[in-house]
Amino acid sequence: MSVYETNRSKYSLGELQPFGGQWVAFSLDGSRILANAETLPGLEERLIAAGEDPQRVALEHIQFDDTSLGEAEWS
Repeated sequence: MSVYETNRSKYSLGELQPFGGQWVAFSLDGSRILANAETLPGLEERLIAAGEDPQRVALEHIQFDDTSLGEAEWS
C-alpha cells in the first residue's frame, strides 16, 4: 500500500460525510484535505486561493450510495 493509500484510509466515513457529492483535494501523501468544492473549477479556485498548486494534489469525488448507510442513518 502506498503512503497516500495508507493515510487516505485513515479518514472515517463520518469525517468524509460533510464532503458528500463534492470534489476533495487531498495532499499527495493523503494526510490532509486541502480544499473541497462542488465543481472541479471551483475546487481549483479554492486551491489557488489557499496557495496550493492544483497540479500537486490528489482529487477524489466523494460519493455515498445507500449501501454505505447503516440503520441509524435511515431512522
